[in-house]
Amino acid sequence: MYRLANIGQRVTTLKQKWFWYSITSAFCWAGFAISARYGSTELPANMMQFVAAFGFVAFGIVLLATRGFRLELNKRGAVYGTIAGVLLAAGGLALYAAYRGGSNTAVVTTATSLYPMFTVLLAVIFLHERITFRQSIGMLFAVAAIVILSL
Repeated sequence: MYRLANIGQRVTTLKQKWFWYSITSAFCWAGFAISARYGSTELPANMMQFVAAFGFVAFGIVLLATRGFRLELNKRGAVYGTIAGVLLAAGGLALYAAYRGGSNTAVVTTATSLYPMFTVLLAVIFLHERITFRQSIGMLFAVAAIVILSL
């Protein structure tokens, strides 16, 4: 009986928008990692960050244009959005520097892709969210994976 319920839950997940947005995000970030690696061999990290910002702005303009240039502003949301942008830029700069450092792309990408572990820790501390034992075990496996990949 448990198995049938579990299968039903998986099918339900496949019907959820968040799941497909997550998969799309993963594919986009995979393409980002490969293009960032190529670009980082040609340009220093600070220049890569500067050039990448043009892609970010261009995408933002396309989004605004498709929405009829309607802005939705909220002071608190704008502050969080700005903080997110600064952290994204700083993380991107560090990633470009890591790629340029000559390490294996798979290892660098895997190491930086462990950011969800830090997100979980911050969510527990600041948002008072709880993680299950199973999720904790998953985090341990993620740490083991990066150690094994980096050897």
